[in-house]
Amino acid sequence: MGVPRHRPACLRLGGSGDLVPHTLATVQVRRAMHARLRTMSRAILTISLAVGLCGCGTSVNVSAPGQAKGPVMSIGVPADEPGVGWYHDGEYSGLSVEVAKYVAKVLGYGDEQLFFHSQTPATRLGRLDDGSVDFAMVTFAYDGGKNALEMDHTQTADGTRYEVSGPYLVARNQLLVRADDARRLPDVQSLDGRTVCTVAGEYSGEQLHDRRPRIKILQRADYSECSASLLVGQSDAIAGPQPILAGLRKDGGTRYLHLQEDSYGTQAFGIAVKADQRKLMELIDTALQQMVDDGTWDAQIDAMETKLGMHVDLSLNPVTVARSQDDG
Repeated sequence: MGVPRHRPACLRLGGSGDLVPHTLATVQVRRAMHARLRTMSRAILTISLAVGLCGCGTSVNVSAPGQAKGPVMSIGVPADEPGVGWYHDGEYSGLSVEVAKYVAKVLGYGDEQLFFHSQTPATRLGRLDDGSVDFAMVTFAYDGGKNALEMDHTQTADGTRYEVSGPYLVARNQLLVRADDARRLPDVQSLDGRTVCTVAGEYSGEQLHDRRPRIKILQRADYSECSASLLVGQSDAIAGPQPILAGLRKDGGTRYLHLQEDSYGTQAFGIAVKADQRKLMELIDTALQQMVDDGTWDAQIDAMETKLGMHVDLSLNPVTVARSQDDG
């Protein structure tokens, strides 16, 4: 096999008005986009009704096949982020799901003991706080470089304090635009005066507003709603971390969606636990570091890159989150 490669140091469609096609698109492109939208909307609606992403108080709880033996672990994961956290055909998949499985295994939980619960950026901390999940896969603002040993693990959002492990991935924020706008909107600055869709509870929207206050922010509950808003012309772009946007591009089709190369700020992907569970946070960090040290992280990153047609920034990853066992 060779030496593991270590990388250096309920869908709620917003609004009830008619679809507004892009003014510069040709009739043929408009028809194609609308046909694509109808297909995507049916798929998104199916997911949303099943997963309950609209705050209906329900969620899909998926466990691995088999009868749970012993204690179970409940994990909050996104459901509408292809390649990162995705719910389809009765199961979850993506990088964050694979990381959660790895960590749970190190903590002593078999696949049959794992239950996944859908979440959005706006609901994930609430599920953690009310005990619906034992830990949640989250994103958070981060600029600490590749060594997180001295990182302040205590975070506060919407008045909720929690501990965060990781990060297991750091990504730059980018913008996803319609393919026919790729030349006209080549970078972040070109969106000044235009409308960008951001997801409630996600830090990429705050970071964008701080850097480009002239950009108009359209906030939606999840990435599915942002995708719909972009395709029907309610917004000109979607803001978010590169892997999430690459997943949306893959799902929507490169014929219709384009990911800008320009970026702004960074976000980290980590694992959140309750504020009084610092020991659990430390154990998770140890598991995440083991994932890097034994080559599993490389393998999962390679799989995500291949699936989504993107490249993880190796100047930001992998991050040292705990001392390796080899360090003594």
